[in-house]
Amino acid sequence: MNRKRVDPSSIDIDYLKNEFEKFRAGLGDTASKMSDNANAALEQITEYLNGGNLSSRVASIEEELEILGARLKDTGKDAMAKLETEVSSRPLASLAIAFGVGMLAASLLRRN
Repeated sequence: MNRKRVDPSSIDIDYLKNEFEKFRAGLGDTASKMSDNANAALEQITEYLNGGNLSSRVASIEEELEILGARLKDTGKDAMAKLETEVSSRPLASLAIAFGVGMLAASLLRRN
């Protein structure tokens, strides 16, 4: 490896000091900008969480879930009523269907 030797007397120390100070100032500015951006982001998040937007959205979601739960319950009741009507009107066919479904389920469970 060929390395060139630098003559210590040819190094401009003042120039290097100035460049180092510029570099240090640039780093300080960058750190300051990053800190400001982080603070702004935290303020926005805090404002969003404390602003009531989140709680009102959660409340509306709760209301929607209650409505959907009530619909599901009503649909389940309707389906059970229809099933009872069909089973009452055709008991033998219902028994045969239930037996077939049971056999199918048993064969599927045996495979696993």
